[in-house]
Amino acid sequence: MPVVATKVSPSILPADDEGTYSVREVSRLFELPEHRLRYWSQTGFLVPSARRGERRFYSFRDLIAVKVAKGLLDGGLPLRRVRRQLESLRTTLPRVRAPLHDLRIRCENDRVVVDEVVDQAAHSFEAGSGQLMLDFEVSALRDHAAEVLALPWVDEPGDEDEDEDGPPRTAYEWFLFAQQLEEEWGDEEPEPEALMRARHAYEAALELDPRLAAAWTNLGGLLAEMGDVEEAREHFEEALRHDPDQVQARLNLAELTLQARSMGEAVDAYREVLRCDPDHPEAHYGLARALLASGGKGEALAHLERFRSAIGRLAHDEREPGLAERCEQVDAVIRTLRAELGR
Repeated sequence: MPVVATKVSPSILPADDEGTYSVREVSRLFELPEHRLRYWSQTGFLVPSARRGERRFYSFRDLIAVKVAKGLLDGGLPLRRVRRQLESLRTTLPRVRAPLHDLRIRCENDRVVVDEVVDQAAHSFEAGSGQLMLDFEVSALRDHAAEVLALPWVDEPGDEDEDEDGPPRTAYEWFLFAQQLEEEWGDEEPEPEALMRARHAYEAALELDPRLAAAWTNLGGLLAEMGDVEEAREHFEEALRHDPDQVQARLNLAELTLQARSMGEAVDAYREVLRCDPDHPEAHYGLARALLASGGKGEALAHLERFRSAIGRLAHDEREPGLAERCEQVDAVIRTLRAELGR
């Protein structure tokens, strides 16, 4: 069961927001390990928004988000507050009419402030006494990117090609290896031995890094598939202990509650998912199921309509197998409910 990460929808970029950057280039620019950037993308924290064929690349707007995230994390801000800062930034930038290079970005407490540049600003990250400030000019970031990426590559001793084969060593590599094992069986029913291999890989990841919330979630999904529902629930709860805003763990807990036929608790659980991600299609779908089972037809109809609307916004390659058939079933239920309710 892969983590269903909340993806950053690519927005329409202004004319001056040109160019794309590879993981390696972004790693070099911000002095961040490539595995950290891939982990951020894998868990939906910061996903590259540009595509070339099957590969993802960072847009210049993504570079702004990476700079903000790194600065705030280095300044000691908790992950969940950094996530909120990034959401605020994603909301603010599309509303700004000025070219990106004329912008200055500041963070004050829990707010991201985007201004047009008036005076020269110092590049500083300060944390203390509950006050946190992030202040930089976008034009300076663009100039710095051009300077750094124009320098010749100098690999450090021990650098390895990202595609080099070899046994997993880090928690993140074990996490990726476990996902690769799951991908091997695709839509087919996995053999017990295949399930155990993936389980052991996730457990190896968690031995190396017990804070890896995505591994807790995926391992919980495997345990649920193996029939160990209570242990699966404990793993989802552990994932939320390390990453309280992780949507997939909350969604899985809500699904387990729905399967247990605890409809009132399931309704509350799905509402909590939607509090974190108001447009999550599976949360609207699950909440509609729970409401229908408890007699709330009117509200169930509204959430089924929200589900269809959210699916309509998904890119074709983000749609899971079998989704089209499920949408046909949902459409039939919507027509029936509208007829019954006179809508």
